Amino acid sequence: MKYFKNNLSLKLFSIGLALLLWLIVFNVSNPEQKGSRTVELNILNQDAFSADNKTWEIDRNTVTVSYTVRSNMASSVQASDFNAYIDLKDYSITGAVPVYVELKNSENSSVIQDIVAKPSVVRVSVEDLQIKKFTLTTNRRGKEKDGYVVSSIHTEPETIYATGPESSIGRISSIGILINVDGLSENTSGKEKAVFYDANGKTIDSLENVTLSQSEIDYTIVVNKKKNLKITSSTTGNPQSGYSLSGIEISPSTVSVSGNESLLESVTAISLPAVDVASANTDVKKEISIVDYLPKGISLAEPNSTVTVTAKIQKNEETTKESTVKEESESTTEESKTETTAESSTEETKESKETKESKESKEGKESKEGKSSEEKQTKDAEKE
Repeated sequence: MKYFKNNLSLKLFSIGLALLLWLIVFNVSNPEQKGSRTVELNILNQDAFSADNKTWEIDRNTVTVSYTVRSNMASSVQASDFNAYIDLKDYSITGAVPVYVELKNSENSSVIQDIVAKPSVVRVSVEDLQIKKFTLTTNRRGKEKDGYVVSSIHTEPETIYATGPESSIGRISSIGILINVDGLSENTSGKEKAVFYDANGKTIDSLENVTLSQSEIDYTIVVNKKKNLKITSSTTGNPQSGYSLSGIEISPSTVSVSGNESLLESVTAISLPAVDVASANTDVKKEISIVDYLPKGISLAEPNSTVTVTAKIQKNEETTKESTVKEESESTTEESKTETTAESSTEETKESKETKESKESKEGKESKEGKSSEEKQTKDAEKE
């Protein structure tokens, strides 16, 4: 004990100096360095706006956490060592909410220091919550096997509900599923994930803040055999006297249908109702929806369902000849009348001319005779 007390102040000084030297050496050989990790942002009190029927959205899902650490520990620091979060109860009218960061393991607090989140605040937008009902649509890709056609696609459920901010729900025009039908020749079923479509029919991928009442949709595809059938029709009634039916034109003359294979084998044509041509003197045209005349169990394989039936009406040949003869006779009669009139006019003119000439001749003769008489009287007077 006496030995320990000897030069005590000197011994304490030596110990302190040794610790100082150790700290200096430690800091030189194992200095502090800056580090950072991208950490997922957690949200507390997510139902803070539910009572007001509103929803929220933040402008980011992660933050960058920076810190200082000794170089010998730098590689061991992971993003999972930090808990970055915001509390929606801190929301203010400005929309800025502070970000908090803490170490998950407090034992590392002596190693990891100067912890800071960047950015230190995030923006939170609050909107009215909207729930909208959509009828599920079905879209196809690929082509069925030759000779077969997809007659129908059934979905379960047939409608779906989308919940989210008004601005996001407003972007959705329809919700449906995309089904691959390439090479199909028989009925099939499966599941597909629901897809959002805009007004142009394009898919919308960035609607993470919208939830659906059901994310996966069950579907059943009905595939039937395809066949081309001839279309027939007839007429009723008689055209106007002097006219007759020259034929019936049907456009299109065939239609592609689908149905059970055994049922299709028993059907060879589709008969449409007769076209009424009673008292007609021109073509009679009628447009008919062929869907109403398909046999039960058979459906159209193509969208066009309208058929045009034209009853061709022509003038009878005999009637045409009689009409031509009559016209020629009338023409001849008119010409004859014209010629007769012309001849009569010519004769009248001739008679008039002759009468005129006779009159002039008579007047000339009388004038000559009068002149001769005057000359004779003159000579007799001179002689006396």
